[in-house]
Amino acid sequence: MKKNKIFINFLIIILLFCLVIYIIPSLIILLIEKEKKIDIVQNKTPIYSIVDLYNVLQENQKFITSILDKEVVYEDEYVFTINISNYIEENIYEVEVYLDNEFIEKKEISLDDEIKIKLIEGKNNILLKFYHNSTLEQTDEYTIYRIEPYKRQFLDELSNKGITVHYRDGSLEDYSKSSDFLKSLGVKYARTDFLQWSITKNGKYDFSKYDAWIKDLTDTSDIKILAILNGLPKSLYGNDMKINSETEIDEYIDFFRNVTQYYPQIVDYEIMNELNLYSSTYKGAYFSEEEMYWYSKLMNKLENEIKNTRINIMTAGTTTPNENQSDRIMSEEFYSYYYNTGGMNICNNLSIHPYAINNIQSLKNKIKNHVQLFNSFGGFNYLNITEYGSTMQWLSEKNQAIDIIKQTVILEEQSDLIILYNLWTTGDSKSYEQFGILNKDYTPKLAYYAMKNYYENTNGAEYIGTIKNLESITNENLEAHVYDKDGKPKIIVWSNNSDVTITIPYLNFKATDLYGEEIQPDENGNLVITTSPVYLDEVDYNYFYQAISNMATEKYNEFTEKFAGEIAQVPELTSKIEENKKYMESVGQVENKIVGSATIQAMKNHFELGNLILQAYKDGKLQAEDVKISSMLDMLNNIGDSYEDLVTVSAQTVEKSEIEQTNKVMQETETIINNNPGCEIIYPVKILDFAKDHYEKATYINSLEGENDIKNGLIISNNLHASLLANWAKEFAQINIDKFVDEYITNNPVTIEYSTTEFTNQNVKATIKTNAEIQITNNSNSKEHTFEQNGSFTFEYTIKGRALNITATVQNIDKVAPSISGVQRAKLYTKPVTPKINDENLKEIKLILNSQIVSDYKNGDTLEEEGFYELTATDKAGNTTTTYFQIFINNDTNYKIEENYIKNVTNNTKKSDFDKKLNLSVDYKIYRNETELKQDDIIATGDVLTTEAGDNYTIIVPGDINKDGKVDLKDFIKMRIYLLLENNLDDIEMLAADCNNDNQPIGVKDYIRMRLIILMNDM
Repeated sequence: MKKNKIFINFLIIILLFCLVIYIIPSLIILLIEKEKKIDIVQNKTPIYSIVDLYNVLQENQKFITSILDKEVVYEDEYVFTINISNYIEENIYEVEVYLDNEFIEKKEISLDDEIKIKLIEGKNNILLKFYHNSTLEQTDEYTIYRIEPYKRQFLDELSNKGITVHYRDGSLEDYSKSSDFLKSLGVKYARTDFLQWSITKNGKYDFSKYDAWIKDLTDTSDIKILAILNGLPKSLYGNDMKINSETEIDEYIDFFRNVTQYYPQIVDYEIMNELNLYSSTYKGAYFSEEEMYWYSKLMNKLENEIKNTRINIMTAGTTTPNENQSDRIMSEEFYSYYYNTGGMNICNNLSIHPYAINNIQSLKNKIKNHVQLFNSFGGFNYLNITEYGSTMQWLSEKNQAIDIIKQTVILEEQSDLIILYNLWTTGDSKSYEQFGILNKDYTPKLAYYAMKNYYENTNGAEYIGTIKNLESITNENLEAHVYDKDGKPKIIVWSNNSDVTITIPYLNFKATDLYGEEIQPDENGNLVITTSPVYLDEVDYNYFYQAISNMATEKYNEFTEKFAGEIAQVPELTSKIEENKKYMESVGQVENKIVGSATIQAMKNHFELGNLILQAYKDGKLQAEDVKISSMLDMLNNIGDSYEDLVTVSAQTVEKSEIEQTNKVMQETETIINNNPGCEIIYPVKILDFAKDHYEKATYINSLEGENDIKNGLIISNNLHASLLANWAKEFAQINIDKFVDEYITNNPVTIEYSTTEFTNQNVKATIKTNAEIQITNNSNSKEHTFEQNGSFTFEYTIKGRALNITATVQNIDKVAPSISGVQRAKLYTKPVTPKINDENLKEIKLILNSQIVSDYKNGDTLEEEGFYELTATDKAGNTTTTYFQIFINNDTNYKIEENYIKNVTNNTKKSDFDKKLNLSVDYKIYRNETELKQDDIIATGDVLTTEAGDNYTIIVPGDINKDGKVDLKDFIKMRIYLLLENNLDDIEMLAADCNNDNQPIGVKDYIRMRLIILMNDM
């Protein structure tokens, strides 16, 4: 039992020993680490309430500091505490402090002391040497990273520079660790593909897992989010991972609509990513026009979706291989498909990823190729660099920083948005993913500090261009870029050849390195320029003019070479271009500041080239398509950027009226375009968008209260640029509209339809007929006009905004009946007559003689046949004039003695008159029923003339059938009876019925002559 008790006690002692030696210290260590992690996140100095106990137990740890290795701080003064374990008051404890191997101080320390160190921005290596009674007991080394918070720059909110982050769903970058880095960097955009197409079980979208970091970023900074809408599921996207149906387009638009509604603070979107690349994880590549058709259609529908909103969309950034490969096509080919399928007509916000690590010339070539390609598509496109960068996979940390800065400067010249890839290193030290400017452990690389310094130097600045010499030193390896920073020149310069060092006199300017540290002259008083970029401030103002002159002159040469054929068609262009080019060449030689008004006029003179092109195009002198005209204007506008810079650095006085006038021109242009929705006005719309950008910039800067040396120049130059572009857009749009209206009118002609085109004696109605959309602006807006008489009426109308007119003419109204001259109505003529019918529109003449139509009668014929005439004249309008008359001609008025008859004695002839006319040389007497007639008696048919020789002659009076000496109705009745029955007349009566003395059987002619005789009796 005793042995067992001893053994048990021994075990207890062993357990206690283990508890003290192993278990308790381990627990303490875990607690300390936990406290450290919490304090790191909260950026607090840790409180070591149990550190003393730990150090008592660990005798080799006597000096404990509050420093966290690889800590990132934002204050310049770093404060930490030192705690001494097993402290003995009588002993002497000291610490030597070194910063980056430079001795700072040696200080005696007590039990719990505090040390302060002034840190520089960047990586700070702290070395602490602890002494106990003058004996070096302990040496500690730490690395502390200091980031000086970004200093706001004038107009930096207008800077379009950003960086890619990987704030997805927590699976990659931790925003709680890198958010402060991002906010302190100076970028204005954070590009991320955080928005995966997430669908909950009930079929609705759920983006809430991104809420925390979006709120953190948008609520506590002015950084905007550029969201890549990518990563679509097969369930809605198909196994081919490609949009190629109306249904899939609708699904994507629904997704887009939900995202934009859920996150109204996000206004910039990139529609998918690298669609010209096939990968195992993302198979949605578009390698042909047939495939690109659907993407272009999606972009067009999205553009319509975002009309009248703040939202902007851009195309998926493309990789930029130098040739087609099995898993990718060239970016240039991709965008050719996009253009050919109509995508660029609406969405001309284009993105590329021109990776060219440590190869500036390759980068320049990629940008140049795309700029030229997009220009050939009509230009006026926005070029966005949504990925570029450099990696430590192949470069040292220092060279990565150098490469990134140089790439960024090169991209400034042509790009509208520049997004660096990326903030955080997503892979390990051996991985391809070494692009980050933060290490995997969330410590900053040199590139972070270099970019922060770059943003502070260039945010809010205007990129001006390149210069060819510096301080009178010309070197083909010199790469020098000029910025307008707060109204003063700032130059970023380096040698583009690693084997060439450029030396310039270090006079009258200030040079700083990649990280903002001032560079001292060498022993000869020179500045040594290597491949590492150097910032030059306080340089001569004339560098502005040199850069402007250099850029404009080179671009004029490119313009004249590219469009030589078109320029030749407009002879006056050549002299104007040469005149402007010489002016720009002279700008580079000036020694004093140029007067602002002169630069404004120079800019107007340059943009007049565009006006000449448009006028020549309008007049038909310049034979080209719209796209070529727009390409010419785009390149001229690119040259115009240099004129804008010239005005910026020269002009000073802002005129409010000029801003108002610019707005008026833009509104007029907008109205012209909006009033012609059916007209395809592609390029003027793009030009107007550029004008709006300049105008919005001018008005925004004008609204700012703060003053800056660049402020007024920017307002004036951007407003002027907006005005000149708006005028181009207005003129170009009108040309497009005129062409459209011409074609529209040709295809939809306006004609006049008349109620009749035949001659008419009625009113004529003229009616406008067309398939065109027409508005009558006179005639009480009516398409009809009634003519009561011949004449003309002009309809005034508009088609597609164009004022036109068409005249209706009526010459077929004839309300006047034909006139008949030469005869009088109802008159009896005893001699021939010649009727004459007068009417310009005479259609028909109808002559009826004795109820029979005279078929061979012609107007103007003389009528001499006895009888009853009816003459009718009808004109083409249907007007009719009818007249009637009679002709009674007795050509033989002598009495006729035939056999025993005396014929042709006129009715109502007295015996006395008979005697005179007969004039016989023998004596005679006339008897009627054996009674001799007296001198006043009327001779009648049947009277007998008896001569003295005993000869007897029966007298026949034509028409006097009833033998009373008169021709009247009684005779007429007897004649009609005879014509009907032919049995009521004796021989003598038959002779009297032969009214025309033709000795022919009694007929119609005799009947007619009897009527004429009766008429003559009535006269």
